[in-house]
Amino acid sequence: MIHHHMRLTAGLATAATAVVLVAGCSSPSPADPADITIAAVYQNLSDPFWQTIACGAQARADELGVDLQLFTSTDTDANAIAGNFETALLGEPDGVIATPFNNNQFVAQYTQLMADGVPVVSGNGTDPQVEYKNVYSDTDTGGLAEDVAGLIPEGAGTMVVLGGAPGIPPLEGRTVPFIEAVQEMRSDLTPLPIVYSGFDVNKATSDVAALIIANPDLKLVIAATGPDGVGAAAAIEQAGKVGEITLIAFDAVPPEVDALRSGTITALIAQDPFNIGASSVDAIVEYLEANPDGGAVEPDGSQPIKNVLLTADNVDDPDNANYLYKTSC
Repeated sequence: MIHHHMRLTAGLATAATAVVLVAGCSSPSPADPADITIAAVYQNLSDPFWQTIACGAQARADELGVDLQLFTSTDTDANAIAGNFETALLGEPDGVIATPFNNNQFVAQYTQLMADGVPVVSGNGTDPQVEYKNVYSDTDTGGLAEDVAGLIPEGAGTMVVLGGAPGIPPLEGRTVPFIEAVQEMRSDLTPLPIVYSGFDVNKATSDVAALIIANPDLKLVIAATGPDGVGAAAAIEQAGKVGEITLIAFDAVPPEVDALRSGTITALIAQDPFNIGASSVDAIVEYLEANPDGGAVEPDGSQPIKNVLLTADNVDDPDNANYLYKTSC
């Protein structure tokens, strides 16, 4: 599972795609939401994070009466993303939502769309920015360290970070501030080398099992991804260390939520994918309603969506429902 939210990387290979020219030139924008068509290109819907983004976008589109057309794939293949993006543009939508894993994969297409009056929203912002709005998970997680201070056993020991995979800037951007804040807060915990599972639950399980045996003073595991959280929870449970080792994991895929409720996972730092999807639709509709005469679209910065700390005490709070990732709408 790659989230990227969000857990996305410009280091992935860019698919060779032709520049798609959008018909029309700065044509007037529809003023009535019922006349608005938005094309949303989502990949990796086998991952509940991405499925929940799509659910949020569809729910908001239905609420507003907007025609949302989804172009999806179940994996992370760049060629599939490119093919879906090109297909999406054939319908000449009024707005486009796309979050390729390579943030600059569609720079030429975005530029053409924006020049033709079609706002583009992405969860993985281009650099330099050419899309209208970047709607993404906030990276300001350092402040959450104080909220978990009382959840970590006292006394000296070791801690380890399960990093998913190295070199993914959005993943590291969201997790590193929290990790550094915890290390500063608990300088008595000696960090072990970061472990990378490659988003493999089974490898994460075996890695943590080995760490528990090799480090009997292990007190804290921080899992940067859903698969790492699920794997670490299994290893801690199998070792009979529930309550002795604090496990703080990012994301809130269903198995993580189950482990949180059972006490195996101590806390989850969850993104709000439902709101990311809904806010992406909002951004396009609000722009089109404010600019009925059309014209070229200019980039308008970013919109970070906050994370939340989930514990067994608040995970079932109705206010936190959208932070729990879904496998279907």
